[in-house]
Amino acid sequence: MSDDTSPVWTPLPHGPRWQVTEGEPSASEAGLWLAADRLADPTGMELSSLLERERTGSGHRTGHATALTLMAVYAGWVTAAAVLHWALYDEVPDMRSGNVLVRPATHGIDGVRVRRARLLVPRAGEDSVRLLHRTVLDGHLLPIADALHRRTRAGARQLSGGIAHGCATALCAYGARVDLLAARWRQFVDTAPGGLATLGEVVRVRRAPDGPERLVYLRNTCCLYYTSAEAVRCASCCLTSREERLRAYTRPK
Repeated sequence: MSDDTSPVWTPLPHGPRWQVTEGEPSASEAGLWLAADRLADPTGMELSSLLERERTGSGHRTGHATALTLMAVYAGWVTAAAVLHWALYDEVPDMRSGNVLVRPATHGIDGVRVRRARLLVPRAGEDSVRLLHRTVLDGHLLPIADALHRRTRAGARQLSGGIAHGCATALCAYGARVDLLAARWRQFVDTAPGGLATLGEVVRVRRAPDGPERLVYLRNTCCLYYTSAEAVRCASCCLTSREERLRAYTRPK
């Protein structure tokens, strides 16, 4: 089946993290959007733009720390809709980099567009999780991580940790169907390229003994967010013990 006859995908309003619009931006807004497939160029202006926005917004003092935050934010917003849709419906939306446009925010991502809202069809003998790996990881996130590594010398393992964190957040932030999403995370990560399975874990927590269960992600790699002007650790910081992080997630607000 060709792209021209691929099934239509209707992006669902699950919440702002998974919000995707279809079509090219208007002429008046075209300059605000970046083509995702150009972000894999370590010397390109598109990657420079995202890095500068993230550095200014986060207050990072170094380029490599900025890159680590950017990678996690990017994976947790730009491709989040594809990861969650796959987990819920066993279908893979077309979030290949050539089909995606992103709008930078002062800190993070302010918008995600697809040129065409369609579902991808697996190759012969390819299951849905491998299709997701091929298009979202191999064809989109990992090339951007490589560009950030070459541009800033940020550690490749730490950048992969950002990808794992972002992809996990795409599921953990949903807040429902915990059993399904926990199982789907294991299916996704156990065979994922880039060694993602060793870079953190998804765990179940409750804020109260009788409260609803939810999923959170605990990183094994450092995002260096504590080196920003804010000088605070991220909620999943690997510099904090596992027990302390779990207590923070389960402490009543």
